[in-house]
This record gives sequence, structure tokens and C-alpha cells, in this order.
Amino acid sequence: MFGYPSGRKGWREEQAKVYRRLYGHRSSSNYGRYHYDVKGLLDTIPSIRYKGGNFLIPSSKKRKITEFLERNIAGHRMWRVIPNESDMEKLKST
Repeated sequence: MFGYPSGRKGWREEQAKVYRRLYGHRSSSNYGRYHYDVKGLLDTIPSIRYKGGNFLIPSSKKRKITEFLERNIAGHRMWRVIPNESDMEKLKST
């Protein structure tokens, strides 16, 4: 889970950029005529997304995520969890 320091001018725009880099987004060109998906960091590594900005990743990918969040000045908290069997299968298959 991560948050962004609020109260500064332009922090909402910075937060949106971080979310787009992390989760990816749908983009369009030629005045909305063409649409394509831009992958985010979580699309390139095995991950499971939950509500509220939470996501589950293998501990082997922890460094990649923490470096990304620190580089983008996003506060974060991490917990070590034991996923259930279905989550383990999702992490292995992606």
C-alpha cells in the first residue's frame, strides 16, 4: 500500500503519474480514434491487485517495487504475508 504526500501544489498530478506508471493505463490517439493499453510496472511482474492501492508481489520482486516508489517519492508500507493457494497459483501463472 502506498500514499502520496498531500498539500503541495501539483501533488495530484504527480500522484496520477505514479499510478499510471505503476498500474498502466488506456491511451488514445488521433482524437480518440485509436486506443491502446500502456503497461505499468505491475503488468511486467507477477502481482495481484486488491482494492485501495494494495497489491501482492513475490518477495523476490520487492526491491524493484521499493526502488520505484522511492524514486517517485511515494510513501509505502510493506507486510510479509502468506498467500492462500489460489493467490499462489495466480502469482506463479502471471
